[in-house]
Amino acid sequence: MLKLCYFNGRGLAETSRLILAVADAKYEDFRYPLEVIDWATFNMVKDEFNKDKADGKLEKSMGKVPFLVVKDSDDGVETTLCQSKAIERYLARRFGFMGGNDLEAAQIDSLCECIRDFKDAYQSVRKMENKEEAMQKWFGETLVGKLSDFEKLLGDSGYAMGSSLTLADFVIYSFLVDFFDDKEGIAFSMRSCPKLQKLVDVVSREQPGLRSWRENRPNTPF
Repeated sequence: MLKLCYFNGRGLAETSRLILAVADAKYEDFRYPLEVIDWATFNMVKDEFNKDKADGKLEKSMGKVPFLVVKDSDDGVETTLCQSKAIERYLARRFGFMGGNDLEAAQIDSLCECIRDFKDAYQSVRKMENKEEAMQKWFGETLVGKLSDFEKLLGDSGYAMGSSLTLADFVIYSFLVDFFDDKEGIAFSMRSCPKLQKLVDVVSREQPGLRSWRENRPNTPF
């Protein structure tokens, strides 16, 4: 009994949707309508979200999305989880994608946090004054080095850790395949990273639920 709430876009909810797709889980994919007027100034129309927030319906998520509502099938009690990373970890544990013990879970978590650092660094690049030059350096030098170092943390099986799918694979796959608009840029950055290339190939090939979701998911502005 799950309800994942976010805007009508991929963004911070998409990794959770990938987990749910591979797990073949039944859930409500609730999406607030969102019209993007100007990305640069974050000018967006989100009337339904703003109304629910004003009416106090988002108090349990600190007025933000995404959040996940988990309803107990026995007593009907609902629990709201906020924060995208906490939601991802909960779903990964629930559906068996968090390793076999606490140490493996910590290793998986550490790989995910590396990707979070990369995303944070990229957001800083996007805000630089000379954006075109900054982007060229990011994809041509900075990210090349980061991915090369990161790849040394991965195993050789095609999965991030061990020989089966974990949360780390979802997070890495989403970062390499969905996160960047510049597909040529990310392809260049990972051209000398055979383990990462293999991970994308293995996850795409061996997880039909993920492949089906990506082929059939709604066409959204982000």
